[in-house]
Amino acid sequence: MTDTMLIISFAELCQSEQLNQEVIIDVVEYGIAQPISGNHAQEWIFDTGSVHWLKKAVRLHYELEIDWVAVAVIVDLLKQQETLKSKIETLQNRLERY
Repeated sequence: MTDTMLIISFAELCQSEQLNQEVIIDVVEYGIAQPISGNHAQEWIFDTGSVHWLKKAVRLHYELEIDWVAVAVIVDLLKQQETLKSKIETLQNRLERY
């Protein structure tokens, strides 16, 4: 079985999500989402995980009027929560086997 990773370029992301280039650059600069390759914005390539967090961050910023620093903290906490939920699920599955 092969793992397929879906990717999207910076330009495609701007167009598909109807986002201003500066917004995506801000999200990357605050560490909310990271491109998987590319040295400059126009060369950036994103995976679906980064796009997921970018979209959440943009919604938080615009709909709730939260500044980018606070959005970065919130996204970091949400990522930690997801990781912990995954670990709990794994541990629960192990316990059920015993």
